[in-house]
Amino acid sequence: MFDMIPFTRSSYSPSTIWDPFQEFFGTVTHAAATDIRESDDAFTIETELPGYDKSELAVNMKEGVLTVRAEHKAEAEDKSGAGYIRRERSTETVERRFEVSGVDAEGIKAEYVNGVLRLTLPKLPEVVPAQRQIEIQ
Repeated sequence: MFDMIPFTRSSYSPSTIWDPFQEFFGTVTHAAATDIRESDDAFTIETELPGYDKSELAVNMKEGVLTVRAEHKAEAEDKSGAGYIRRERSTETVERRFEVSGVDAEGIKAEYVNGVLRLTLPKLPEVVPAQRQIEIQ
């Protein structure tokens, strides 16, 4: 709730002219909120990516690292004829990485519904070393 306020209490002073958009021009790092659950046979990663189209999402796996990337690209040309006074929505990229050794990379499934990317990562079966009797001579 308080993240929606366009200024911070420490930076607000009654003597300053209040511009509700001033904080948006600085560098803002946005990390997508993510929940990770574990069951007996899989991990489930749910990442909130509201406002992104499915075509703007990419999920990659390389060397045991799962990367989730979402990228908005605003059109450079105003085709709507709206005559913007101020335009703050532009290119935005969100990226999260997870170390996921111990999962079946070929069995990973992804779905994107209502702004939530859900990844299901099946666990690899636990390898139990074979036990054998060694004959003493």
